[in-house]
Amino acid sequence: MQLKENKVWIDGCFDFTHYGHAGAILQARRTIPKNALDGELYCGVHNDADITFNKGPPVMNSEERYAHTMSNRWCSRVIPNAPYVTDPKVLDGYGCKYVVHGDDITLDANGEDCYQEMKDLGRFRVVKRTDGVSTTDIIHRMLTHKYEYDDSMPNLDLLTKYCSDINGYDIKCFVFNEILQNIIVKGVKRSTTKGYIIINGDFDLFHMGHIEQIKYAYEILYPDREIYIGLRKLDLNGQKTIMSLKERLLSILSCKYVDGIIIEPKLSDINNKNNIIEIDSQDLLLNGHFSKYLTKQTIIDRIESQRDLYIARNLKKGMSY
Repeated sequence: MQLKENKVWIDGCFDFTHYGHAGAILQARRTIPKNALDGELYCGVHNDADITFNKGPPVMNSEERYAHTMSNRWCSRVIPNAPYVTDPKVLDGYGCKYVVHGDDITLDANGEDCYQEMKDLGRFRVVKRTDGVSTTDIIHRMLTHKYEYDDSMPNLDLLTKYCSDINGYDIKCFVFNEILQNIIVKGVKRSTTKGYIIINGDFDLFHMGHIEQIKYAYEILYPDREIYIGLRKLDLNGQKTIMSLKERLLSILSCKYVDGIIIEPKLSDINNKNNIIEIDSQDLLLNGHFSKYLTKQTIIDRIESQRDLYIARNLKKGMSY
């Protein structure tokens, strides 16, 4: 197959698929010119066995990670079972000329650079790694039960980037502060929609259980309405969430089924209360697959069930217990 300049590959474990992963996917998309009609970003996702062999077991299983990555607005296609060591022959099969990765080095089980062959071929593009968020840090919070993080808002430039449409440049999503009249980022409404629905929650550890419900609202329940997420800063009990506001906000903005986010919504100011629905409500859970079993507590339990293993892995990465 002919290699195309505007067909780009990015690969990874994408465990938790947090906003750092989403940011890498966005940056990879932005290596393609804004107006390229043939621009496509292929996301190769490693399977559980390869991840376990090279770095230890992932928290989220293959099916969850494949689906979560595919829900990213800037991802054109997910390639399951992508090799842990990037293989140019695999990229050739999809017509992808370049692989994109952050400016950190990823090593395989033998301590060798996973991208060395692509670098040697001149088919490697570097983007800046997203600082301040990692799967290691999120797991550390769950292991220590200490939710210590900067809970400030992302700056306007970063927020605007995560509001971008499929091409990574044009603005799509709205961001509101408390009420719909207070616009932080002005998005673009879909031409087919009239009105809106607010799906309210804290969306901690933003996962496929959440995404599947949002997708169901977007495609089936309310296809003619904008889907806005009402994002609470604290959980239902008024306690701090595991993920910071910034982490949750940017993760949600990367989801292709989201038209906008209202930060700490004042629901009392919404005239029509029928426009508000809580995440995990019965209507949203109907016909679910991931949402039948995957919750924040499910993920916590996975960590706790292999506590010693995750502590040992985090110790190697500089964490202390």
